[in-house]
Amino acid sequence: MKKMRKIIGMMVMLAMMVCLMLQGVAEETTDVEKLYKNKDVDDSWSFLQAETVDLDSLESGSVFTISEEGDYVLSGTLNGRIEVEVQEEKKVRLILNGVSIISPEGPAIYEKQADKLIVTLAEGSENLLQDGNVITDEDDTIGAPLYAEDDLSINGSGSLTVNGTQKHGIQSKADLILANGNISITSILDGIRGRNSVLVLDGEITVNSGGDGITTTRTDSEGKGWLILAGGNIRVKTGEGAGSVKMPAESKESFGGRGRRDEWGSGSGTSDSGVSQKAVKAATDLTVLGGIYTFDCADDGLHGVNVTVHGGSFSIQSGDDGMHADKEMTVNAGTIEISQCYEGLEGENVTVNGGDIRIISSDDGINAAGGSDGSGFGGRGRNGGLSAAGSSGMLSIAGGQVAVNADGDGLDSNGSILITGGVIGVWAVTTTGEGPIDFNGTGRITSGTLIVASTGGGRMRNTSGLSGQTIMAFNASGRAGETLTLKGADGIQVGTFIPEEAFDTLMVSSDKIQEGSAFMITSGDQTLYSGIMSNSMTTAGGSESTGAGNGRMKNRKGW
Repeated sequence: MKKMRKIIGMMVMLAMMVCLMLQGVAEETTDVEKLYKNKDVDDSWSFLQAETVDLDSLESGSVFTISEEGDYVLSGTLNGRIEVEVQEEKKVRLILNGVSIISPEGPAIYEKQADKLIVTLAEGSENLLQDGNVITDEDDTIGAPLYAEDDLSINGSGSLTVNGTQKHGIQSKADLILANGNISITSILDGIRGRNSVLVLDGEITVNSGGDGITTTRTDSEGKGWLILAGGNIRVKTGEGAGSVKMPAESKESFGGRGRRDEWGSGSGTSDSGVSQKAVKAATDLTVLGGIYTFDCADDGLHGVNVTVHGGSFSIQSGDDGMHADKEMTVNAGTIEISQCYEGLEGENVTVNGGDIRIISSDDGINAAGGSDGSGFGGRGRNGGLSAAGSSGMLSIAGGQVAVNADGDGLDSNGSILITGGVIGVWAVTTTGEGPIDFNGTGRITSGTLIVASTGGGRMRNTSGLSGQTIMAFNASGRAGETLTLKGADGIQVGTFIPEEAFDTLMVSSDKIQEGSAFMITSGDQTLYSGIMSNSMTTAGGSESTGAGNGRMKNRKGW
């Protein structure tokens, strides 16, 4: 366990160093080690210092109550329940050393009162918890195989299977820490549920839930309701997965051609009963420091009031947003692949300072949408999204590799867009309602590389006010799936992008290619254009026409 603590500490230090090196990043990553104590992560134990409980010796249907502080080693099979009720300042640790506890009524393990319950999964052990019919305790309805009224921590290298047959899988009414373990959860509603907070440090965690995969719920107290993912290999499927979410056929035409990838479906995001089905949802702030994540979810992949990604590797298929923040969405580092979604990154303000981000969306790729949090599911009047009615919202890209293939707008802001770095590639259809880049306020690109491919009969819509470094657009056709490469006068590559669909118009801009300098753009082994960078629109043959709007995409103010 000392080794695991050292690894966690090194991981946090690395995340902080990366964060501080990123230009324009003001906030530091969370000091995770301050959020847990040694008891939460220490999985060492001894038979000499613990009381042994042989579940095989207990009568079927019985409730075994632990009323004294200490360590308890459990093994064997029980058709019944373990209850923990000690003085409120006392701690109890249950060491699961090969147990199968199936409760006919209520949780398999039920902590009714303690300062904290710690569950250690003994090395090499396989353990099963399954609940029975829900029970009530005053105003609480208890429905989870592992349920704690107080703080709950899980550690150890063993395996735990949790079958939540009534409501949730693992639930704490206070703070929940997952330090380690090979944990597999199936639940009718939420898989892992902490009221005050959830902290995931490590482990192999698989959740198949009818509600949210991992969630916090408290919103009525400052400093509560947060969720931190610091590491681990986490796989979450919610509902029937992203592929089960279908957009009503009558809605597709009314959204400017959105939802063309209707073999996926797009964005209802809830079950028929209105149950939230997000992979990871924080009631307040959600922070990711590292880890590996695979999400197949009917609703958002990540969801919180403020969402900050400092690292990690994501593979997301979502029936709604890949990552959604009600307020601030910030990506500082990490690898994010969103292969299916309604919108990729969404927040009132969206800031990208680094990372490798690839998005395929049936509507907007990245959307900064100010306004109330009342529309949801892509703004179609369901619960949990951002209104498109406001004129606020800021989309800022300062670094990283960003690739967007969108059936709606590629980069969209109800307010303004500012690009000061990074390599950004966008493919989108140019139609009456959609385009590669869309904003209501101001748009500037002062540094970085931008490659835009569009389909729309040779029209390229850009904001009439996109200003800053030189931007050039030209008619050029290319095939889907071939790498677009932008090169400077010396033949050195300055940026690449792979459009998922064919295109007939290109726009390029790079701080590495100055006004009047030679440049070239290729698609696979085909040269699409070779000429001089200038604020102009050219034909495929290279003749220039310098009219005021020819090379500029649209702004809702007029184009």
